[in-house]
Amino acid sequence: GGCAVMYMVVSRWKVQPGQEEAFKARGDKMRNLLLQQPEVEYLNAFVPEEGGALAIVGYRSKDDYEHLINDPNGLFAKAAAEEGIENVGSWEWSLRGEALHS
Repeated sequence: GGCAVMYMVVSRWKVQPGQEEAFKARGDKMRNLLLQQPEVEYLNAFVPEEGGALAIVGYRSKDDYEHLINDPNGLFAKAAAEEGIENVGSWEWSLRGEALHS
């Protein structure tokens, strides 16, 4: 997108043992879906040395984040249910805040 990132979210996911490939495949789908949304300005993810997965996402605003991710009828909830994310991994925690540099 052309707008500045205003709101950053870092999420940690636990991956079920033996489900790493399935988690990655579903994660890639979710990533592509999020990157298509105008509210999402930045998205990266990595596997920490300790295991699991970390996602770093930049949104245009906190409102955009709440609408996309926390709305039970929103895009993320529907996609996560369709992809069966909870079968291969589980959300552990998120850190959220305003971006220091836009």
